[in-house]
Amino acid sequence: MKNKLSINRWIGFLNIVFIISQSILGVMEYKHSISISELSMITIISAIILIILDIISLIKSKSAGISISGSIIGIIGSLASIHFGIIGWIILIISSVQLFRQKSTKN
Repeated sequence: MKNKLSINRWIGFLNIVFIISQSILGVMEYKHSISISELSMITIISAIILIILDIISLIKSKSAGISISGSIIGIIGSLASIHFGIIGWIILIISSVQLFRQKSTKN
């Protein structure tokens, strides 16, 4: 398949970076070097950025004929990571795999 989008690869990579950064921030909060309010704000802001990027990826993937499941799962994972933590991380890992695959919708 020739029409793979680089934005999907970047969003998949950023999903993984988000998970790693959230786990590092969790350790910092546990060691009391960052407060819970700061951790919450960083999590919310980074999740909103991921949601916006996933929406852009969704639009570009749809117009290029690539499966949009990775972008939709990424939006759900970003929202879930704000409220449910590890469950959201698992969903974001699934989203990353889907975004890296970039399966064509045309058979």
